[in-house]
Amino acid sequence: MVTAMKVNYAGTVPISTLDWTGKAAVTIFFRGCPLRCPYCQNHPYLEGPGLVELDFVKEQIKNSKPFVSAVVFSGGEPLMQDAVVPLAEFARNLGLAVGVHTNGCYPERAAELVERKLVDKFFIDVKAPLDDPELYGKVAGRKEYTDAGKKTAAKKTPEEITKAIAKTIETADASGLELELRTTVVRGFIGNEEEISRIAAWISDRIKNREVTYVLQQGIPEHSLQENLRKNRVLERGELLELGKVAKGFLENVRIRTKEEGEEGV
Repeated sequence: MVTAMKVNYAGTVPISTLDWTGKAAVTIFFRGCPLRCPYCQNHPYLEGPGLVELDFVKEQIKNSKPFVSAVVFSGGEPLMQDAVVPLAEFARNLGLAVGVHTNGCYPERAAELVERKLVDKFFIDVKAPLDDPELYGKVAGRKEYTDAGKKTAAKKTPEEITKAIAKTIETADASGLELELRTTVVRGFIGNEEEISRIAAWISDRIKNREVTYVLQQGIPEHSLQENLRKNRVLERGELLELGKVAKGFLENVRIRTKEEGEEGV
């Protein structure tokens, strides 16, 4: 007997203008992630089952179809799940553009979507310099720490993480599709001038698509997974803009994203 495919589902935003700049999208959130980034704001989605039928999620997409031009798969980590492929196919058949928010840890699934022409844009996190696995491991939550009395840590080694992300970025770049790379900046944790400079230099050296967008996102520490980050002061817009100018020394299309002003060019 064939078992029906299930989706480890976290929720839907029926109409979002925040998840894909310039488009109204229905955003589907998936549960599960191999990383445990201490500053993660979506940590309620990281663990625990929320299994639903594939048709239930298809219905969520179909219900938003009259009001949106795209679907965005987010999470958690959507590329962990087999279901993202038939859902992308379903959205494509409805005439919707397909965007994927990913941490980059599943290059094979990204390649499958590209090969089957089921994706229009990748939004890939570059959480730290990819040539520094030790630092990347720290930012991705490789070191075990306690949250609400529960031990938690990333399930992949720093070397596995950085290798996979570099491969996903290479696949996305070679596809010729739209590509946004983004770094979440958290005061005292990740995103000082040196680190942003190293990330931007890495992107500049390896990305053939000179139209790639690089976005610096304002981390909101009060919602962090790791409790001891929650009292960190939010980076102000002006500070983020200065970091954007650092990245601009390497890349043409740099933007910042803040709670105060939304997304702005640098």
